[in-house]
Amino acid sequence: MTPLSATALIQVIGLTLLLVIAVLHDMRARRIPNTLVLVGMGLALGLHTLALGMGSAPLAGYAWWSPLAGLLTGLATLMPLYLLRATGAGDVKLMGMVGAFIGTQPVLAATFYTFLAGGLLSLVFMLRPGVARQALANVRFLVGDWVLRTHTGQGLRLAPLKTTAARLPYAVAIALGTGVALRWPLISP
Repeated sequence: MTPLSATALIQVIGLTLLLVIAVLHDMRARRIPNTLVLVGMGLALGLHTLALGMGSAPLAGYAWWSPLAGLLTGLATLMPLYLLRATGAGDVKLMGMVGAFIGTQPVLAATFYTFLAGGLLSLVFMLRPGVARQALANVRFLVGDWVLRTHTGQGLRLAPLKTTAARLPYAVAIALGTGVALRWPLISP
């Protein structure tokens, strides 16, 4: 790992603080405030511009549009899970904020590591009383709906499940995945 420039170090510290705040909010209320994500996106763009102006290496890349590309990539990586109701909108926006800080390639690595951390987190949550039973009941319902749809063209009436197995504080997985991606990138620059 190459040493970070002073401005890149400031970016890492800013991102770390924002992720810690997001984790605390998500653990307490199972929500990530829009204000936090918007401030983070603005900070990412501002620090990127500052780094470019100083001739220093920004985290997201040397192009002026690198944080925007990272933002869009981060949003795109979790959007399918949001559309499947497997994650919340706050998680999608948080990954977009991470992308604005670190850029396109690193946010792809962060997403990969986030999925691994999220899988481990879900296994830990499955150990709680009743969670595994409810999760299996929900999966059985979804599989039954899928089978019925493939054979008849019509499925069960899919309304939001009355009882969810557990609501994971996915900001924890995003923070862990981002930290690992910054420490051990999948693709060396």
